[in-house]
Amino acid sequence: MSSGMPLNPYGADQGTATKVPNYLVQSILVTVCCCIPFGIVAIVYATQVNSKLAANDFAGAQSSSRQAKKWCWIGFGIGLVLGLLGMVMQVMVAITAQQQGVMGN
Repeated sequence: MSSGMPLNPYGADQGTATKVPNYLVQSILVTVCCCIPFGIVAIVYATQVNSKLAANDFAGAQSSSRQAKKWCWIGFGIGLVLGLLGMVMQVMVAITAQQQGVMGN
């Protein structure tokens, strides 16, 4: 029942193409919510995955997928650390302001 056409538009069989995640959604979320510079790098790598699969460059698609995942985690980690530092700074400022307000009276 094969018509001689590839099973998907990427030229590979469907099992191979679906095993390479592109992490595009995660990259966009990291860019919007955590760390813009590293999120943009992750988006660049994530968008390369599908085009490399279309060119039958399975190894290149896997490499881009790993890079996108790596930069997503780096951006998430840095965003998390900076967010926590910001919260600690706000608490310290609030405590200092409260102590100065109490001592001023």
